[in-house]
Amino acid sequence: MPVDALVGKAEGLLAKVGLGALVISRPSNITYFTGFKGGLRLIVLGGSEPVLLVGGVDLTAAEEHFSGSKVVVRHVKLGERLDNVTISILGELKPSSVGFDELPVKSYLRLSEEFSNVELREVSDEIWALRKVKDERELKAIRKACLIASKGMEAAYELLQPGITELELAGEIERALRKAGSEAHPFEVIVASGPNSALPHARPSGRELKEGDLVVVDLGATYGGYVSDMTRTFVVGQASRGQEELYRLVLKAQQEAMEAIRAGVEAQAVDGVARSIIDGAGYGPYFIHSLGHGLGLEVHEPPRIGPGASEQLLAGSTITVEPGIYIPGRYGIRIEDTVLVLEDGYEVFTKFPYGLKPQ
Repeated sequence: MPVDALVGKAEGLLAKVGLGALVISRPSNITYFTGFKGGLRLIVLGGSEPVLLVGGVDLTAAEEHFSGSKVVVRHVKLGERLDNVTISILGELKPSSVGFDELPVKSYLRLSEEFSNVELREVSDEIWALRKVKDERELKAIRKACLIASKGMEAAYELLQPGITELELAGEIERALRKAGSEAHPFEVIVASGPNSALPHARPSGRELKEGDLVVVDLGATYGGYVSDMTRTFVVGQASRGQEELYRLVLKAQQEAMEAIRAGVEAQAVDGVARSIIDGAGYGPYFIHSLGHGLGLEVHEPPRIGPGASEQLLAGSTITVEPGIYIPGRYGIRIEDTVLVLEDGYEVFTKFPYGLKPQ
């Protein structure tokens, strides 16, 4: 999408909320409204050209990116303060009101002091309302990121054998993701084996995989700035009956929760489907996190899919569905997919097969 069309979303928001200017500081919001990574602050002014503030290390890239667009690139030079430059630009137009997404406390106090007669209003919710519903360009990028993630999962399963360490396996996964076209790792790859698999956010260690281990692999990829997120649980060698039964329980919770997804359903209702299945089997205390979350330019975005989340799902939102059961000292199982919310259902973007030993 052309730069001016992206910035047009910010200008449309400015008109919608009835403010004189917007000060955008969150890096992913700057990327969302410009397609550029590296800006320090985006200032959208009613009746004037948008201004991107950028440091010297990103100046040339910014000038190339915004060439031919209406966005003015303003170099914040060494020794200049970002807040001073922001205040100077706003002071030239003298807006009666300014919206912002997020500001450090000191920056907010500076703006409040310099513009004591100007309304300052947070507009984070309004920006997230835009970001939650993905357009076709965004969905294409997320689909590609999911395809790349599946390549990483293929590599993980192919290399699964006794003797390899979690760190070695994580390194090979990262290599496979890069080779498949991932621009960045949206989060640290998780490889958790044996008792470590009972830790939802375990970090890869020097532990060697052993026969009978369950291995949780949680990975993602980035394409066009957009990310994917998926988890599979494998077994080294043969699974025990208990491991197989627990896996089938988690898979049932995930699949039935996904069947509840459609536009207009409350996020907590989807979580409740999975939670009731796990609770009913007596494992409720071992499902210790929310069912999922939104994702896009960031790996964790609104909405939260969990207890107390009364927000209704929107068609065009991309979310994760990731129930898990974690038995301390023994093992854990998590199954996760990236899913698109549709008007009357859902579409799974992460296509890697299920099973402790997938076929």
